[in-house]
Amino acid sequence: MVVVIPAYKEEGFLFDTLNALYACQQPKGKVGVVVVFNASEKDAVELVERQEWCAQRVREVLAPMAPDWIEVEVLEAYRLSAKHFGAGLARKIGMDATVQLFHREDHPEGILVTLDADTSVRSDYFTAIERWFENPSRLGANIYFEHALEGRLFAPEVYEGITKYELHLRYYMQAHRYAGFPFAFHSMGSAMAMRAVAYARAGGMPRKQAGEDFYFLQKLIPLGGFGEISSTVVYPSPRPSDRVIFGTGAAITGHLDGRGNVEVTYNLKAFEDLRVFFERKSDLFALEADAYENWTYQLSGPMRSFLLNSRFFDELAVLKKDCARQEGFDKRFFEVFNAFKVVKYLNYVHEHFFEKAPVFDMALALLERRGVATDEFLLETELLAYYRSMEVENPAFIS
Repeated sequence: MVVVIPAYKEEGFLFDTLNALYACQQPKGKVGVVVVFNASEKDAVELVERQEWCAQRVREVLAPMAPDWIEVEVLEAYRLSAKHFGAGLARKIGMDATVQLFHREDHPEGILVTLDADTSVRSDYFTAIERWFENPSRLGANIYFEHALEGRLFAPEVYEGITKYELHLRYYMQAHRYAGFPFAFHSMGSAMAMRAVAYARAGGMPRKQAGEDFYFLQKLIPLGGFGEISSTVVYPSPRPSDRVIFGTGAAITGHLDGRGNVEVTYNLKAFEDLRVFFERKSDLFALEADAYENWTYQLSGPMRSFLLNSRFFDELAVLKKDCARQEGFDKRFFEVFNAFKVVKYLNYVHEHFFEKAPVFDMALALLERRGVATDEFLLETELLAYYRSMEVENPAFIS
């Protein structure tokens, strides 16, 4: 098992993260930790020198402190293309190097794990991951995460913001599952694990400045053998950040400066409309192209508008040419209406038909749709605790 950690101006957090890994319970196998110190071609010389100093400190001081079952390796990648620079590129450098190592050692089933430099883990982190992958049919997984909701490290406004944002993340995923989307998983770059062979089959980590975890997972998850490791916990930082335009850091920054709004999320009505569409998708296989428009009248107005204005039926025609039978069509339908299409749908209907709504109200409404009594939930922290328990107690898996 090898954990890959990108490190860019992270000396204030990285050392604590490494110490958290050192304090973990020992798994059966050896563990590698690859720290990728990186910098952009546009970064000042002083910043690069600081990165080099930090890398040297890890080599000379922190690496020797690791228990004998952990081997720490430092990679340095400076003057990287500004066009692609970001955590995704650094993660890719470390993961590509690790996959090459597994290949040289003829170990395609080796496990790669992603972590961030400001992220801590529970002491059973390695043993839980190792135990989950003991089943050879398992190719990849998300690892259960929790943000700190209180403390002294950040201002109260940060903890207030992260509570709302994490509730949004969990509602958003559960709403996808309620709608019937089969590949509904979190996209958290600090909480993923996969076999080397699965990483290669998925094409490796993309060189994106932001959202690289989402793009990568949309290739990894459909391979199958993907699930959730809910028997340990990763603790991402709730700190604000302006390095990327979306994600946790950007959401908290927007909450603090008033430019963003973590109070609201996608309207549940949009997911209910999507649910009806997914329930009736099989009808489309037998329909001729000139019958599509009439068929859409059984759907909601927003859903119908999106389908007719998004070139969906053109893409569907290509899929149908490759599917001789209904079973094949049903299985491959979500190659066309994939996670990217769902995002486009949500953005479209919220631009033209729906308003985003308070995340507390939507998360509560979703539980009510699923038959959960909600009278006891008065605070966002209480509601979030329930959503957390849903994921811990019912981890998903796609065979």
